[in-house]
Amino acid sequence: MDHEEEEEIEIPNYFICPISLEIMKDPVTTVSGITYDRQCIVKWLEKVPSCPVTKQPLPLDSDLTPNHMLRRLIQHWCVENETRGVVRISTPRAPPGKLNVVEEIKKLKKLGLEALRREDTLQKLEVLAMEGNNRRFMCEAGVHKSLILLVVKCTSEEEEGRRGIKELDESLRLLHLIGVPSNDAKTILMENDRIMESLTWVLHQQDFFNKAYTVLLLRNLTEYTSSHIVERLNPEVFKGIIRFLKDVVKSPNLTSPSVSDTVQSSRPSLGKTEPSKHDHSLVIKQAVTSALMILLETSSWSRNRSILVDLGAISELIELEMSYTGEKRMTELMLGVLSRLCCCANGRADFLAHRGGIAVVTKRLLRVSPAADDRALSILSTVSKFSPENMLVEELVNVGTVEKLCTVLRVDCGLNLKEKAKEILKDHFDEWKKFPCIDMTLLTKLLSSSPKDQLNEFYSRVGV
Repeated sequence: MDHEEEEEIEIPNYFICPISLEIMKDPVTTVSGITYDRQCIVKWLEKVPSCPVTKQPLPLDSDLTPNHMLRRLIQHWCVENETRGVVRISTPRAPPGKLNVVEEIKKLKKLGLEALRREDTLQKLEVLAMEGNNRRFMCEAGVHKSLILLVVKCTSEEEEGRRGIKELDESLRLLHLIGVPSNDAKTILMENDRIMESLTWVLHQQDFFNKAYTVLLLRNLTEYTSSHIVERLNPEVFKGIIRFLKDVVKSPNLTSPSVSDTVQSSRPSLGKTEPSKHDHSLVIKQAVTSALMILLETSSWSRNRSILVDLGAISELIELEMSYTGEKRMTELMLGVLSRLCCCANGRADFLAHRGGIAVVTKRLLRVSPAADDRALSILSTVSKFSPENMLVEELVNVGTVEKLCTVLRVDCGLNLKEKAKEILKDHFDEWKKFPCIDMTLLTKLLSSSPKDQLNEFYSRVGV
């Protein structure tokens, strides 16, 4: 033979991370005695608080001891096998630890209104918050409470001017990073009325991304707080949320990468970043989802439904859905809110007044999910029952709603959906006869057949 046959490189088993099954770059040993690659075990513990190998309970803030000896062995082995294609592993930088967090927390509580130093403290905390472990330390130390009080102070002290706005910006972004624990979220709004006033103030300002962070924070707080607070939200809160959604619709380029990059470059340099947290297009989508969840939860009460309808929520929701085609969760939430708002007469009138209302709901039917189908049919059913027939029937025909309802009866879907579709078609049966485009023979057959017969016919068509 002219050349020796290449032999397979044998990697020592103890070089391999039990999670990724790849060579460890930064081996750390947990209190359970097992060594993992740092990045892998941190991500694992953020989801599952136990050792992957031993199943021993392992909190996110557990000590991860760097295994320097093993790292040096791995690095030496990589250098020896570099000519065989093995990539050298550099020495990892030590991550910011709990001592750094504690030091910055003390500064945050101590410095008061020393704006420039406080801003520096917030920037350092933001860098530290990039590490999952540190976010846990911050929550345990109550950093989120200090940040919320700082937001209140920044929005209530006009004399601070631009410095206060910078601190507000930093505080809201850091709150988005670390979040508010559910136990504290239950009581924060009840303990301080000024918090809701401050967040409402931010919603009515010009900074779009601050409004996005504020909506996310509002959802975090209202999700766990007393239902009495949610039921009696100030109309100005709803007004701010609807304006935020309107801004999203009017400026779709706000979610583009170029805008995200521009905004990022205008921020102070923070060193290492975490794209999943700071990607502004993602933040906006999360904020839109949070806004819709707030509207869905609050619209359970008739008082809030009336406020939302008076503020033009229905039109903005329809426009939002038309601009965010393909976002499954947003569609489900939007249809849920519309379904509740259409329970009142003014809501139904606004829905019919928008030329895209019935069309967009019809288009989403059978295209998104069973939950979206149920909500879409609830909207059509409510509007069909309680709206003037002369305003409704022609629109249902023109946008293809009648055809789509017939399709519901012919495909494999839930019986409750079929019953709703059949009810709508029966309610206006005599009116359908006035439109030559409707196959009345087929329609009569579909309305007279049982769901079981319709399902059998569907299976025979698809060859099942």
